[in-house]
Amino acid sequence: QVEQFARFLDRLKGIQEPNSDGTLLDRTMVLFGSGMGNANSHTNNDLPVILAGGGFRHGEFMDYPAETRQRVPLSNLYVSMLQQFGLEVDTFSQSTGTLPGLETV
Repeated sequence: QVEQFARFLDRLKGIQEPNSDGTLLDRTMVLFGSGMGNANSHTNNDLPVILAGGGFRHGEFMDYPAETRQRVPLSNLYVSMLQQFGLEVDTFSQSTGTLPGLETV
């Protein structure tokens, strides 16, 4: 699945946007992840997700461990994505704000 995801991203990156310096990937947000953080215990804590494209700064691993700060809901990522789409939203589901550390280009 990850190899197919990478191929998909490569294809988006290879398509130049008309009248723009960017690619289709620059204008597309692609979220890839799992519904389980730990398959043995079937928990939905610490979910692994990958966000590509969409005008965000990428190239780093971001970790939000519960031991060092308050647990960050995944819905905070959705709020950040919706705001990047241009929607004026402050909450989504059980969000507590936007995802800390996620920056736009």
